[in-house]
Amino acid sequence: MTTIRRNQEGIAMMMVLLAIIILAGAITMVVSQVYGAKRATDAAVRNMVLDEACKAGIDIGIQQIWNQYVVGNGNTTGNLASYRVFINNFLPNTEDRDGNGTLDSGSRVLITESAPRQLAGGAVVTNLRIDRTDDMTGSNMTLTVTAQYNGETRRASQTVRVSGAPFTGFGFAVLANNINCILCHAEFRALDLERSLGDPSTYGTFDRIKVATLESLLIRTTEADSRFAGTVYTRGVITNPSGTPLTAAQLAGCSGHFGMFGFNTTNGKLLQNPTTGELVGPQPAVAGQPGPDGKLQQFANFYMNYPDDPALMTDGDVPTHFPAPFGDDNENRYVDDDEFARVMNTVSGSITGGIAYGVPEGEFYSGNSLPATPNTALNDLTTTGTYNGNLVLVGTDENPIRIDGNVAINGDLVIKGKVKGWGQLFVRGNTYVVGDVTYADAPGEFGRAADGTENGLALVSGGSILIGDYLTIRGKNHTQDTSKYPNRAYSIRCREANKTANVTLNKVTQTLRYGYFDPGVIDPGRIEATMLDANGNPVTRTGQQFSFTTSELMLFNNKEVSKMMQDPNYIPRFYGLRDSQPDALYCYHHPPDEHAVRYDESGGGVQNLVDYIVARGVSPDRLNNAAFHYMNPRGNWISETTLRQIWWQDEQSRPSSGRRFQFDGLLYSNNAIFCIVRSRARHGSYTDGKMTVRGAIICPDLGVLTAGDGTYGNKSFLLYYDRRVQRFWSLEDTQQVAFRRLVYANLPQQDGTT
Repeated sequence: MTTIRRNQEGIAMMMVLLAIIILAGAITMVVSQVYGAKRATDAAVRNMVLDEACKAGIDIGIQQIWNQYVVGNGNTTGNLASYRVFINNFLPNTEDRDGNGTLDSGSRVLITESAPRQLAGGAVVTNLRIDRTDDMTGSNMTLTVTAQYNGETRRASQTVRVSGAPFTGFGFAVLANNINCILCHAEFRALDLERSLGDPSTYGTFDRIKVATLESLLIRTTEADSRFAGTVYTRGVITNPSGTPLTAAQLAGCSGHFGMFGFNTTNGKLLQNPTTGELVGPQPAVAGQPGPDGKLQQFANFYMNYPDDPALMTDGDVPTHFPAPFGDDNENRYVDDDEFARVMNTVSGSITGGIAYGVPEGEFYSGNSLPATPNTALNDLTTTGTYNGNLVLVGTDENPIRIDGNVAINGDLVIKGKVKGWGQLFVRGNTYVVGDVTYADAPGEFGRAADGTENGLALVSGGSILIGDYLTIRGKNHTQDTSKYPNRAYSIRCREANKTANVTLNKVTQTLRYGYFDPGVIDPGRIEATMLDANGNPVTRTGQQFSFTTSELMLFNNKEVSKMMQDPNYIPRFYGLRDSQPDALYCYHHPPDEHAVRYDESGGGVQNLVDYIVARGVSPDRLNNAAFHYMNPRGNWISETTLRQIWWQDEQSRPSSGRRFQFDGLLYSNNAIFCIVRSRARHGSYTDGKMTVRGAIICPDLGVLTAGDGTYGNKSFLLYYDRRVQRFWSLEDTQQVAFRRLVYANLPQQDGTT
């Protein structure tokens, strides 16, 4: 019994010891968990405090570089120029101001370890440094901060941008203040849809495109031949050629002349024939109506008087104006030296292929055709991505213009040929597109070369973009012929160097010379011009015709006068043909005709700019602050004679079967874009009066004349919207400065930890 009892006591003791061990383990585990939780909590608190301390340090910097500007500006914001005046007094710019290829030193330290900033809660900011770099339309500033708490250190950085407001115009196939002639025989379609025809699995997946006009739209309701694969937005007036406003009902009733292809009114996807993939329509242009809340309904195919209040733009943002591409700091409507110097100092692209021929400022191009070999300009473009002077760029199948990134040209540009790579050409002056500009694509591809390179071009001009022959007049007229338009029989011939006809009118015989290189076929810029009679004697041509370009310039000048009359502070921009004729600026206002074509038109429709504004009660002194922009090459570095030789050679290169004028890419101008492609029937051109753009066109003033053969449905102007243009540089409107936080990141410590 004693043995049994001892065994039982031993077992009990073991159970007690085991219980004690288990209890001790549990207590240890609980203590460990509590301690671990405390450590985790302490670490989380430290991380949070350090993170907030870094953000507080960054806010201290933002207080200095932004909040102080807003307060000092009357608790509002001005333009970018006003901000740069403020920031220049506080923080130096680290751009490459001396042009040596490296960023200049420049930063400001606001907090140092010897003079730290104590924060509530025990954390300390021990260092705060701000670095600044400017680009074309804003300033990027990086704030680097160091904070300490309970013996631990944290480093972080925040990049902020102070710049113009983002521009949304690249979401449009065409965006202009005024649209008129382009609608005669035009079609606007989605390029991605066209590229997918034949693949039924993609049908119904393509978004509509958008076309917008901000001030006026002119439609020939019985003659226009235009269709849109999406929505047209208008502000301002919609008229016929006589200036009579058109109603929504009138526009809806001419779908055969102003029609819209169908799209889903729930999601905006284009409707396609399930078998062929072709677009459905055209359908009437039905103006969007206000809904129960008073706002316009979404997904209409046409809008009249689309609002300019962002809160009321229910069908998407439509810009109210066109920002200068390079930042017009002083808002004088010119691209000044310092404004373009910022572009030259901040681009980082290159051109490594093609024929690049530079003409330094003050020198002249001596050839009578496009160059066949490059000069030293190609080395500049390769190493710095810039050229300081005027430039000719030519690309061939074997040697395309190879572009990578942003390239700046401090002058005018003449361009033609094949382009390979993805990039933007920033041109300070005018750009002259003297032939097809197309991507060096693989067969059957668009936007992709045979080696896989993505092709995409943005052509951005601080002046104007002139596509084709902008100088040649429509035709010759006998001095006794008082009709407005010249006889079609004497239209200037594109492919015949010389052509004459002896014409007798009112017993007066004269020799009309209307070959491409005959005297008097170039717009003289004013009425004074001479021609030869049948005996070879010069006579004054009092009925001088002028070019389509001049006709459009007059209309654009009219618009500027109207704005100047409405706003005494408005700075107008007036167009002229040549800077050698500064007094030869004209306006035209003679309803019911939309256009003038001759300087001495009866009825006084064509007037010199000064006479025009005086007749409307405006003092000529208002012109003292106006901007004047001319179409000719700056300083005539390339002569009009040479340009006409180049246009002639391009025409001669086109086959008799016909080849449309073509341009691939985004066209953005600070002023005007002109495109003139002459017909075969009237002028003998093998372009057949047709043009195709695969990209987008964005500019204040747009003048396009592509007459085709004049028959309905000939689609003389085709624009395929390439949505990729939205990936180009982010243009910003510097008239209103904005603040944005960009990247926030923790930085490695000195020992490499974070």
